[in-house]
Amino acid sequence: MKIIVLPDIHGRDFWKSAIGRIDDCDRVVFLGDYFDPYGFEGISVSSAVDNFTEILQFIKDYRHKVVMLLGNHDLPYFSEDYRSLARGHCRWSREWHSVIAGMLDANREMFRIAHEEDGILFTHAGCSMRWLKSIDVEPSSLGDLVSSLNALPSTHKGLRQLFMVSHHRGGWDDAGSCVWADVNELVHAPVDLHIAGGPAVRQVFGHTLQVAYDKKGNLVSCPPITTPLLKMLDNRSAYLLDTTSFTHEALL
Repeated sequence: MKIIVLPDIHGRDFWKSAIGRIDDCDRVVFLGDYFDPYGFEGISVSSAVDNFTEILQFIKDYRHKVVMLLGNHDLPYFSEDYRSLARGHCRWSREWHSVIAGMLDANREMFRIAHEEDGILFTHAGCSMRWLKSIDVEPSSLGDLVSSLNALPSTHKGLRQLFMVSHHRGGWDDAGSCVWADVNELVHAPVDLHIAGGPAVRQVFGHTLQVAYDKKGNLVSCPPITTPLLKMLDNRSAYLLDTTSFTHEALL
């Protein structure tokens, strides 16, 4: 299968590169974080809202192909219960909260926490065995895991489990959730996700921005971080993923 992967948006419009390639793919997966733009990129919250309006129209045009995941920056607008847990959430907009919350609520059925395609798990931040064990989730299959993760926003307990943040991100939990896990918990740690004793699961996620300053002081995107089992693609670009070979190419 060919899947267009659209990592963290944060008001950026790179996702539009998917429009011209929509006929070349079987699925389009947004990895979440549509709002809360970075100040250093010069994108206003108002622009991020306008950008999301365009995304919603794109989804309606290609609903049969598009999967929308939620990220840690979306959940405070998606759930008042979650927002009560995340009162100090970075870059949350009080001014625009009601507008964004209304947009998400009106399209609530479109969003999920996890998606599986061709044996590959897609989440916002990646899923570790350590976190799953801490919340007593022992799935019998990858489909069972996806169902369990997608059920979390429906209960206060599940929302608290989604708001688990490790010390790598300034939290107090032993492991970060699938919307909060840090690169050091997954890519830089010898942790593989296994289901019912089977082979390690391949994963695709974003969440940890990969940028750096060049010698002229300009902010530039770095290559994605990949291993044979993981792809962390948060570097302000869209990608075409081949699920058979687990390889990707940038869409420019």
